Amino acid sequence: MQRSDLLTFLISLSITGLLIWGLVYFINTWWDRLPKVVALIICVVMAIMVIGYPIYALARWSDQYLARIKAAQQNRKDDA
Repeated sequence: MQRSDLLTFLISLSITGLLIWGLVYFINTWWDRLPKVVALIICVVMAIMVIGYPIYALARWSDQYLARIKAAQQNRKDDA
């Protein structure tokens, strides 16, 4: 794991924390003020974001990691 990987992980973790905080704030503050259908739709969309963003960030990281591994293996083959 490289330093840039750690930075990506920390950014992803902090964004996830902010999204979870936003979801909790939304439910505690705005849930009763909105019509139930609108509140439910917004809550589902926010939940998808909270779940989907870390998965997307992990997929991007794994693509970058695999590209580095493949490049390193190719460099070893070229050197041999």
